[in-house]
Amino acid sequence: MANDLLNIVTKVNNAIRSDKIRRIALTTLLAVHKPRIFDKGLAADGSQIGTYSKKYGEKKKLLGRNPGYVNLRLSDQMSGDYGLIVSGNEYGFGFQNSFNADKMGWNTDRYGKEIAALSDPELKLFADVLLSELNLAI
Repeated sequence: MANDLLNIVTKVNNAIRSDKIRRIALTTLLAVHKPRIFDKGLAADGSQIGTYSKKYGEKKKLLGRNPGYVNLRLSDQMSGDYGLIVSGNEYGFGFQNSFNADKMGWNTDRYGKEIAALSDPELKLFADVLLSELNLAI
C-alpha cells in the first residue's frame, strides 16, 4: 500500500514537472489563439479588433486581402512570426522579431483592445488540456 502511494506521488510530481505536458497544452492553445487574432480578427474579449479605414481597406482588397475587419495581416509577417516562445522554464506566446512585437503593441494601443491576451475560453481550453494530459500521465 505504501509503495502504491509513493508510486502515485512520484507519477504526479513527474507529470507536473513534465515539459511535454506543458508543450502539448500550449500548442493546443496556440492552434485556437492564433487564428482568433490573425484570421477572425478578434480581441481577447471576443469583439472585433477594429475596422480598416476605407482607404486602407481598398489597398488590402487590391492585394487580395480581407478589406473589412482588422486581422493584422497584410504580408503575413506578424502571423508567421507569432508562436510559442520558450526561455528556460518559462513559456509564452510572442514574436521572434521585436518589430512585430512593437507592431502588436501599437495596434493594441491604437484599437484600445487586448489583442494577444488570452481569452476566457482559451484559458479554459489550456486548463482542460493540461488536466487531461496530467490524468493521462498518472
